[in-house]
Amino acid sequence: MSKEAWSPVIPTGREDALREDFPEYLREAIFGWMQGQIKVSSGYAYSTKFVDFQNAAHTDLGFQADTLLHWQNQVLPHLRQVDDAEFTNLIDYLASRSQFQPGTEHPLERMLSEGGSAWAITRWNGLHARLTKRVPDGVREAVSNALSATDVASAKLREAWLDAYGTNPRASVAYSHAVVAVETAALSLMPTGKEEPTLASVFSLLEGDSPKWTLIFRDSDRAPNSKTLAAMMRTLWRGHESRHGRPEYTDATLEEARGAVILAATLVQWLTSGVVVPTAAR
Repeated sequence: MSKEAWSPVIPTGREDALREDFPEYLREAIFGWMQGQIKVSSGYAYSTKFVDFQNAAHTDLGFQADTLLHWQNQVLPHLRQVDDAEFTNLIDYLASRSQFQPGTEHPLERMLSEGGSAWAITRWNGLHARLTKRVPDGVREAVSNALSATDVASAKLREAWLDAYGTNPRASVAYSHAVVAVETAALSLMPTGKEEPTLASVFSLLEGDSPKWTLIFRDSDRAPNSKTLAAMMRTLWRGHESRHGRPEYTDATLEEARGAVILAATLVQWLTSGVVVPTAAR
């Protein structure tokens, strides 16, 4: 037998449909994980974490301070009735405060994946996790190294990813973080000699007749490596810069922000992993 995820031998027609809500079957699977986060002991748990969540989320789920609650008879019946938006934010809150050890798979990810959830787990702040929108496995694998690295650019890229794919997406903020991530990675690698360099300062190093930096790929007159890299950076930078300080200002759309984050992830990966090299080294 293969090690692929189990699926019904008799198809139900629901296997490939990702759900943004938390239906009963998925909630019941998650409650076991949640029980550990709430610190249930001998069937009882204090209301502390629920009250902390209510305060952080500026919402009221009906939990009161310093209350000892029976998990089976009081907490679960209540959580089964919480609406999907509140339940999603509660999971995200608990995940952000639970330990997510490096090199391990978060236990919640398996439940979400097997349950057909549109939500996935993303590492956040090193040892914690957040909920983000699920993307195709190939896309996630392609950006995983850039998202998990510890350098400053990768940290800013994680912020961009969370703002683009998280439970409370902020498209313009995500786009801005994506640009800063690439700018940080580029300026860390390629000194421009300017006192206050920006991403635009890098273009002269790539677009001149004798570019100082290039890609490790085989070069071509039809698509010069250095100019291709500059064009990718310009696409990201111009798409963001054109929205600032102009009468026709509009916020970035979520689709634009997510596209920018994926492009930024590729550029950060290249800039931090040896794909971008000095021309003299070729």
